[in-house]
Amino acid sequence: MLWLLRKVGYRPARVVVAGIALYYALGSASTRRWVSQFHRRALGRTSFLLTYRSIFAFAESILDRAFAFLGRGSSFRLTIHAPPGLLDGSQPQRGHLVLGAHLGVMEMARAFAQIQRVHFSMLMHAAPSSRLYDEMKRLDPDLEKNVIPVASDADAVGPLLEVRERLEKGEYVGINGDRAWVSGPRVRMPFLGCERDFPAGPYLLAAALKAPVLLMFLIKTGVRDYSLFIERFAEPEDLPSRKDRAAGVDAMARRYAERLEEYARRYPNQWYNFYDFWGSTGE
Repeated sequence: MLWLLRKVGYRPARVVVAGIALYYALGSASTRRWVSQFHRRALGRTSFLLTYRSIFAFAESILDRAFAFLGRGSSFRLTIHAPPGLLDGSQPQRGHLVLGAHLGVMEMARAFAQIQRVHFSMLMHAAPSSRLYDEMKRLDPDLEKNVIPVASDADAVGPLLEVRERLEKGEYVGINGDRAWVSGPRVRMPFLGCERDFPAGPYLLAAALKAPVLLMFLIKTGVRDYSLFIERFAEPEDLPSRKDRAAGVDAMARRYAERLEEYARRYPNQWYNFYDFWGSTGE
């Protein structure tokens, strides 16, 4: 597909991606089950068409990222919904932690950041390199410069210092808050009518660094249109101290789950958690 994208352009490649998505929608029973589970919770209904739209949206997001890494990020239109002064240059730029989720395409923020002349990095759990990731690096050799890898919770000091350094430079550092890692602190919150584990790490990181926190969702709204939704989530003075750390983290995680639920209901085809998100209680 990446070869085809380079040879024939975006629109023809998108048509082929639609066919690939249909193949997976028909052939992967587990994917259909997990997507349908989410739709029942978010919308109160499910169908094959809804499932296909979600799978196609995810496949399309990979195509979009590849197109952006080819240096064509300006081909997409971006509508920004952000607090005044945050990205319009009217206030001094300062570093922020940016809470996101596997809802929409947070990685596309890097392409738009280049257009907006801001610096955006992602704090990500380091995983074995995939063929897709290798291809993306071939498209954009600078890809890894915008990734801060975390190998394990026991080896978090290096990434913590890297995040602090980037924040001090006035950069934005993104971290997803919807998937709990195999190890690490968790908090259990209601989400779409069921209790679910969320990672506590993002809030502990913000408290340790005393960094302002934003909530961000980058949602695709048209063939070449994206909407960037940014909300102020917490200022340094709002972050929990050591004395009330547990209660403060619990409150922040609850608020995050509530905001994620609202956006998930508004943009259900942009939900990209294709696994048993709720565990055995999800059925």
